[in-house]
Amino acid sequence: MYDHPFQWGSKRTGPDLARVGGRYSDEWHVDHLDNPQALVPESVMPRYPWLAETKLEFSDIIEHLTANAMVGVPYTEEMIAAAATDIRAQVDPDHDGVDDLLARYPKAQVRNFDGQPELTEMDALIAYMQMLGTLVDFSTYDAEANAR
Repeated sequence: MYDHPFQWGSKRTGPDLARVGGRYSDEWHVDHLDNPQALVPESVMPRYPWLAETKLEFSDIIEHLTANAMVGVPYTEEMIAAAATDIRAQVDPDHDGVDDLLARYPKAQVRNFDGQPELTEMDALIAYMQMLGTLVDFSTYDAEANAR
């Protein structure tokens, strides 16, 4: 929604992940990213084993979020200032910042996503995928009104 420029296109390379959040366990995602064909033999997805070995680099997160806010992504100054702490807190239930993270993002999931002690790109990707589709409130959606 906040891609700049918005990425229109009709070519589909993979499945629709819009509501994949919570559909599979973290362990399933780890195994699938490491070796997709082990879980889905007909998959054409490439392997991404290095994600579990690559430390997550987020030293420029404040600059990144500030730039996104400048082009319309609704990040508040509080969200931007707390971003690095929030990243660490999301993967560590014992982190001092967990309560503040959950106050800012009540539906955030907090846990070690890839099961490794170090914060990795695998953690970040699985955390992202586990949220896809979980923040949408369909209780107010009127299908008939939107079909007109």
